Amino acid sequence: MFYRWWGLRTIQLKIENTWFNFLYKKRLGNKLQIFGFPFIFMPKGAEVKFGTGIRLISDSYFSEPGINHPVMIRLMNKNAKLTVGNNVGISGGGICVQTEVEIGNDVMLGANSFITDTDFHPVGPENRRRSREGVGTKKVTIEDNVFLGMNVIVLKGVTIGKNSIVGAGSVVATDIPPNQIWAGVPAKFVKEIKS
Repeated sequence: MFYRWWGLRTIQLKIENTWFNFLYKKRLGNKLQIFGFPFIFMPKGAEVKFGTGIRLISDSYFSEPGINHPVMIRLMNKNAKLTVGNNVGISGGGICVQTEVEIGNDVMLGANSFITDTDFHPVGPENRRRSREGVGTKKVTIEDNVFLGMNVIVLKGVTIGKNSIVGAGSVVATDIPPNQIWAGVPAKFVKEIKS
């Protein structure tokens, strides 16, 4: 309430945006609009390309359903590659990149959605705690105008086709064709999107 009456929230946002873009403009290439400070981890050498009109919401004040944590974008090594198109919105979501994640234009990542191209740990029980050797990783592609509902998880090797929607709470482990709605754990086809 105090923020609304005195406009302090607006002043805080302008300061945070100015500081964030000062810190990251050289690495990200374009200005981003932030609502609360995101966590971004980019080792030297990692390739990151962000389009224009990107909004990162890291404060529940600006997200109707609320978020569990600030936006977290983590490139896990110097060979990781992340491409994010124009007019993408991320609300408290996470993107972890071991190899490559590509997100198209006009994509909406609902509150707390998470995208990863890696298993993080080896499958074999003898190596899970002590080694990163043999960790599965495969490129993830989210095409233009996709909408991921709240708490969606997209796993390695998945392509989600243009205009598709993934229902809240779903786990996507297989490709989704364009213009379809999928939902569930694991996500399954629900219906076609009619134009």
